[in-house]
Amino acid sequence: MMVSRKFLFLFFITLQFCQHSSLDHKFTANNDTDGDGYTDLQEQHAGSDPHDSSSIIYEGGWPYNIEKDEIMGPILPFTCPNNTGCECNDDSECYNSNCTPMPSGGYCTPKVGDTFAHFYGVDQYGEMVDIYDFANQGKMILIEFGAVWCNPCNQLSAFFYNGNTKEIEKNVWWKDEYKQIKNKIDNGDIFFITVLYQDESKNSAGYETVKNWHEKYPNNNIAVLADQYKDLPLWMKSTGYPCINLLDENMKLLTDTQRGLAPAFNIISGLK
Repeated sequence: MMVSRKFLFLFFITLQFCQHSSLDHKFTANNDTDGDGYTDLQEQHAGSDPHDSSSIIYEGGWPYNIEKDEIMGPILPFTCPNNTGCECNDDSECYNSNCTPMPSGGYCTPKVGDTFAHFYGVDQYGEMVDIYDFANQGKMILIEFGAVWCNPCNQLSAFFYNGNTKEIEKNVWWKDEYKQIKNKIDNGDIFFITVLYQDESKNSAGYETVKNWHEKYPNNNIAVLADQYKDLPLWMKSTGYPCINLLDENMKLLTDTQRGLAPAFNIISGLK
């Protein structure tokens, strides 16, 4: 029997709500009994064992947000009409009143202030990651949409791996001020998430895609997620890659570009 992705999403959300409702509040907010980097309350909410250091929420050490079910963002895959990603003729046809003309027609697109879509993707360790776990951590979030065949995407990840700008600085859009972004990622000042939707042959990305990407450009502070169904680029209506946007800690868009990285990187670098 085939089960729809939307059904699985709603089941996962319901399960999280039930876990949240049954939390044992004898656990203090900051107590980490097993010393695995996650609080006892977080582990109880996620279903891992707060007394066993080998039972952790994410092998990658990604954050966990026990209040993520309170974030009311768009559900993927989106349905039409009126939602972001859908065709439109004018603003009145979009729930966020933002119909954007494109060469292929008008589309409802996300705008600054909108909540980022609720996305789940398998990471480089083979675990399903909820992107809303990065919310409410007191940090801004950079999210990159990319593909393995995208040369600038490779150049950017190479820079985040070894700090060498020899190749990436050949691009006219690169600025020396962007060099500080690697330090901010490595120091844990900001989150950076790479979402790949295609491999080098332009086939759908999967676990092997993100695993190989991480092995090629290892940076343990960057989560690499597979978007097998191209949900996020279709939702954002991306027209070029990399497509990088900046979110605040509440998953609200601070930029709304369909291609490139300048708006997001300029803010992080203090250029805007």
